[in-house]
Amino acid sequence: MDGLISDSNPPNKRRYGGVLPEDRQRQRRVKLIDGAIEVFGTKGFHAATVREVCVAAHLTERYFYESFKTLPQLFIAVYAHLREELMAKTLAVMASAEKTPLGLLEPAIRVFLEFIRDDPRRGRIMLVDSLSIDNEVAAFSGATARDYSELLKLHLGRMIPANDLPELSLDLLAEGMIGMNVLLAARWMQDGFVEPIDKVVRTNLLPYQGLMSLLDKR
Repeated sequence: MDGLISDSNPPNKRRYGGVLPEDRQRQRRVKLIDGAIEVFGTKGFHAATVREVCVAAHLTERYFYESFKTLPQLFIAVYAHLREELMAKTLAVMASAEKTPLGLLEPAIRVFLEFIRDDPRRGRIMLVDSLSIDNEVAAFSGATARDYSELLKLHLGRMIPANDLPELSLDLLAEGMIGMNVLLAARWMQDGFVEPIDKVVRTNLLPYQGLMSLLDKR
């Protein structure tokens, strides 16, 4: 009918190619994140420019500022995307793993190592550049490490005899173990993933096995 506007196509929701404006913006944001993974993961954050990210995303620079104010803000979005991807993979393998502390730790460590080996760009972003950008990025990276240390605390609490728990700080122990795993992974990556992954997994697990053995003898 003339003069009436259909509810399915309001004036401020004009579709282009059947796609709403907010959906197009979300698609462009995804393209920017993908482009940033390529640029940050190959050149490094500190050598990257907005223009290079936009070229990799096949977008003009004006679309960068539609979603992000600065490159560090984009870096946080990239890091969050990779973190969610890694956490999903981790929880998936743990769901089908042997329900013992070491039985759960082995696949979790393996999937983390596979995650950076299969795409070294992820390792550069998460293990190297995230530590050297600014306080906001460092805080975000630290929060991610604490998320994983909370998962690890559950396993450490089952590994350590109840009588020993009051004498220990599970928070510090979990964060220290996570730090060790991250440093081992970073060194493996820097060496070009030369060592077989099974050997790296066993190396990562050794301190946990040693912890259980030591406490069992007390």
